[in-house]
Amino acid sequence: MNVNLNIYAFPLKMALLVFPFVALIIALPLLIVQYRRYGSFWAWRAVVLYSFIYYLITAYFLVILPLPDPAAVAKLVSPRYNLIPFNALRNFLDYTVFRIGDPSTWLAALKQPWFIQPAFNVVLTLPFGVYLRYYFKRPLWQIAGMGFLLSLFFELTQLSGLYGIYPRPYRMFDVDDLILNTTGAFLGGVIAPVLMRAFPTRDAMDERSVAKGQRVTWTRRLVAFILDNGLVWPLVAGVLDLALRLLGLANSSWQPVAVWVVALAVVHVLMPLLLHGATLGMLVVRLAIVTVDEAPANVWRLALRAGLLYLVTLQSWRGFLWAFTEIYSYDHQSQSNYILLVGFGVVAAFTILNFIWNLVMRHHRFFYDVWAGTKLVARPAKK
Repeated sequence: MNVNLNIYAFPLKMALLVFPFVALIIALPLLIVQYRRYGSFWAWRAVVLYSFIYYLITAYFLVILPLPDPAAVAKLVSPRYNLIPFNALRNFLDYTVFRIGDPSTWLAALKQPWFIQPAFNVVLTLPFGVYLRYYFKRPLWQIAGMGFLLSLFFELTQLSGLYGIYPRPYRMFDVDDLILNTTGAFLGGVIAPVLMRAFPTRDAMDERSVAKGQRVTWTRRLVAFILDNGLVWPLVAGVLDLALRLLGLANSSWQPVAVWVVALAVVHVLMPLLLHGATLGMLVVRLAIVTVDEAPANVWRLALRAGLLYLVTLQSWRGFLWAFTEIYSYDHQSQSNYILLVGFGVVAAFTILNFIWNLVMRHHRFFYDVWAGTKLVARPAKK
């Protein structure tokens, strides 16, 4: 039995390549859950959660990679499974130089494949136990049970030939792996309190997150903006467009503009009126629009705020880009296009400078809130 340690390098490299894409996919759901629970997303919590996800990806790739040629797998005649427990221990005693009465053989035995492979299975799930004890605050008996289930998932993945992709298993289902992986998770739970003394406790993380949740952060604003304008607004516009088509008005020249404006009013005026100042996106991250004295914002303030943000700010940026493209890309250098370029440019420049000023000075009230007499406030997270 030979153990080539280089085979572990490829799964680690693949995990590094895949992790950014997985992190991007789960970023928004992860932010939503954290804002709903705590009202904020602390950087250290992000480090812990993302490192845990990276660990799980790495562990999975170490189990399935490298992928062999299906034709070569079809020719395999090796055993598909081993159901005899502690076979690894017997192999260690039978095939290594280890002799319990001869200490000079102990270190040499630790360098032999019959020890390295079982030790790898213990180390594989050791971080799993650490994370479960440190962040998820699971007791040792639950850590052992979850470690067993994780190991069973890995072993069934192998036994199924990677879920039927291969005609037979290319790695053996081994009951010893279940024992070793479970042991590794349990040991991780045991040593977690010692390893994590230098880091904030989960309770400290929660307390700081709740305290931070009283602030209207830029990340919180961004999540609400993405939800409202990337999901809710298109959905409302799609429903309105379908309704117009059913009414036979789909070919009207004013349809796209009408759908856009009405959807804007529904998402950013009607919904806040019905949801105590919150759009659906704001409701998710526990934000709300109120007046400067924190009274409920009426329909006119909400309409003015939405108009300044979406009809003036965003459309001025869009208009400037359109006029610039017309003049310098399509060579439509008419006087009206130059006037539009300057007009849109002035408005766009003002709004951009106002955003930059607020970002630098951390005022958190852009011109549309100031002119509408509104502001964003954070709603407390549920205990």
